[in-house]
Amino acid sequence: MLLIKLWHYFFGYVIIKIVGEYAERLLNQAALQKLYLWDIKRENSNELTAKISIRHFFKLAPLARKTRCRIRIIKRVGLFFAILKLKRRKSFLVGALLFIAAVYFMSSFIWSIEVTCPDEELKLSVIEHLRQWGIKEGIFKYGIDKEYYIDKLLTEYKDLAWAEIEIRGSRFIVELVKKQLPPELEENTPCDIIASKDGIIEEIIALRGEALVKPGQTVSKGDVLITGKVTIGQDVSNEEQNGGNTLLVHAEGIVKARVWYQKAIKVPLVEIKKIPTGNSKKSLVLQFQNHIFNFHLGNIPYTLYEKKILKEINILPKPVGLKLNMVEYVEMETTKEFLGVEKASRKAEAYLLSQLEEISNENDITQKKMEFMLDSDEQSVIGSMIIEVVEDIGQKKQIQ
Repeated sequence: MLLIKLWHYFFGYVIIKIVGEYAERLLNQAALQKLYLWDIKRENSNELTAKISIRHFFKLAPLARKTRCRIRIIKRVGLFFAILKLKRRKSFLVGALLFIAAVYFMSSFIWSIEVTCPDEELKLSVIEHLRQWGIKEGIFKYGIDKEYYIDKLLTEYKDLAWAEIEIRGSRFIVELVKKQLPPELEENTPCDIIASKDGIIEEIIALRGEALVKPGQTVSKGDVLITGKVTIGQDVSNEEQNGGNTLLVHAEGIVKARVWYQKAIKVPLVEIKKIPTGNSKKSLVLQFQNHIFNFHLGNIPYTLYEKKILKEINILPKPVGLKLNMVEYVEMETTKEFLGVEKASRKAEAYLLSQLEEISNENDITQKKMEFMLDSDEQSVIGSMIIEVVEDIGQKKQIQ
């Protein structure tokens, strides 16, 4: 019902008064002729008021004569009549159009950059990087690739768990969520150092506490490597006695171990690609909240296509949520390219090497092994990589 009323407002409707003894008969005749009237109210025994669209109003007049009723227009409502009034005031119309054009032109640029994050230092750093990457006050907002800048932020700041960019009016808004790291234990809190993952101990240095493992020993995730429970008689600073022959201390130390990472990828021998044919069709899409109205002539004539939003215009912001999008439907066709075992293997190797680069940024790689083989149906190449790195696997855990 709301959409119907909105539609009639755009194209105009009239509020009418129906006078006559057979007003109900006129309404019945209108319903038979599929003429839509709404907000019907009885004023007295011989008078009704109702709303009707312009097109249906002219079809109602002949029916009124047959039923011996009189119709009088009380009020004209809608965008159609507003435009008619403006046509008589051309100077006002020109001024209004120029004002709207100026507002729209000014709103096509970014005038403020906002970063939502509780860390003030991170806010300032992100804003500075955005300016270096070209996001400044006064840039045209419609050419901004939001996904590109999200990827750059996540690559630049490793402590970010999530990032989102929204262009709201003339504001460039960045929302950031930092990774939730486990809280650091206070210096006087008794704790052990445990293994954060499986591995083989390469080096262990107990700065405070007692080492329970030796180099060359295999450990599993959760094993205690350096304990904070030490026997009386050892030289341990900041000790606190916990009765008996045991002292509880805040364990400190370095535990490096050889650990392994495994990556794999499956690359088909025949690669299917989608390429544009050069044909496209543009359309205007009116979106009102969750309802979408397409204004294109005929159906989309393509079996396979990609939909691109060329321009998005917010006519009425939320909570109304009315916007107009210019959409392009680009026809695509599929092509098959036979890669072969060698080319598919090279593609798998490139992917695995990219994964290797991510791991090597933080750890020392001691060994790596790659293998390529056909899968059971001989339709794909499976590439696998095992990497051995030496890293610190120590993790503090409070003694309960």
